[in-house]
Amino acid sequence: MPVYFAFSDESGKYKKERSDKFISKNPFYCRSAVILEAHDWMKLREKFYLLKKNFLKIRRHQPVKWSYIWSLYKHFQKGERIPRHKPYFALRNHSLDKLVDFIRKVLQLLCECPSCRIILTLTFNERQKTEPLEMKEIARLHMSHIFNTSEKEMRKIPESVCVFFMSREEPALEKTIKKAFFEIHQESSPQKYLRIKNSLNFEYFPQSFGGQAADYCAGVFNGCLRLYPQSIDLFRHQLWPRIVQEKNMVLGYGLTELPKNAKNRAYLENILDKVKAAEEREYRISLEARLKS
Repeated sequence: MPVYFAFSDESGKYKKERSDKFISKNPFYCRSAVILEAHDWMKLREKFYLLKKNFLKIRRHQPVKWSYIWSLYKHFQKGERIPRHKPYFALRNHSLDKLVDFIRKVLQLLCECPSCRIILTLTFNERQKTEPLEMKEIARLHMSHIFNTSEKEMRKIPESVCVFFMSREEPALEKTIKKAFFEIHQESSPQKYLRIKNSLNFEYFPQSFGGQAADYCAGVFNGCLRLYPQSIDLFRHQLWPRIVQEKNMVLGYGLTELPKNAKNRAYLENILDKVKAAEEREYRISLEARLKS
């Protein structure tokens, strides 16, 4: 029986009542899921730890979160010393480019892994795009889509089963996710999720390769939606090839807006068109630079 592990994490924040300041800081709430066959997970986990040891020269359980890069950037920009109590203190001597390169290498491991499947979901925080729903309803929408898509993928593989792992959250959010999960399964027919183990596992982030990989996928996706060049590059080259497709379609399957509606789908498509155009523009600039040299 093929056993798969799915790791899910979030990027950005969501609130039912959203001020202009909150929306400006958090235009999107994103969630990712990274699915790996158990044997591949074991192999990639060791490669991940070796990258930490050999490339970054840090201990294997030192977390390297996507958000740490932004935090370090703000300190560097202000010329500040990194406070010793900060979780990214051990990364203070690394350049931001090296940290991004580390994440690129990790995502490339996923990209080259045949069993890897990536699912990405997002909610637009602009008030005219998303009505004021409770966080539990938003969590439920994201998790339902991820479970439904994962179930479809598992049914393509005879006798496969998938176990879900979530990165530990603040207590209130973790409780909300658990409630949403309980309601999803309580209201589903016994036959709906035959290939997904009906339990959630919350794991300690620094010890989880899968959790950190899911963190990178969610963070890169969020940055890509904001049209940040480095995020666009990582999204197009490392993430896109592994996003789940259905009949050669990504939108609505491996990548979707939630709640789903035609207006927000068009808005998402417009962002992805800008992402593609930005990538093509960067390619032309790079090509012209090489030709001039």
